[in-house]
Amino acid sequence: MKERILKEIIRDLADNYRNDIEVLDNLLDDVINDALFMSNRINKGNLDKQLIALKSNIKKAVKAIYLQRGVEGVVSDSQSGLNNNYDDVMETMKKDIVKQNKRLYI
Repeated sequence: MKERILKEIIRDLADNYRNDIEVLDNLLDDVINDALFMSNRINKGNLDKQLIALKSNIKKAVKAIYLQRGVEGVVSDSQSGLNNNYDDVMETMKKDIVKQNKRLYI
């Protein structure tokens, strides 16, 4: 399942993908671990089944982190009249998991 998610992320990134599979793979591992932890799904049986439930959240977070590389820690940026605001990707993922009722209660 992880490989399938990785392929979908690469496809979604399209021209923004820089052929750095190791970076993307490491990001995916970190986000998967964090998503499982945030949803109380870590060590809850079949990993593929858990990933299916969190797939959209994981993909969204990995793509956002990948595209924000180089501006880590920056909340907003303004250059030549162009404004960019950056979300805290992990906090957004946590809120989405809770809102979408994907968190298991223990």
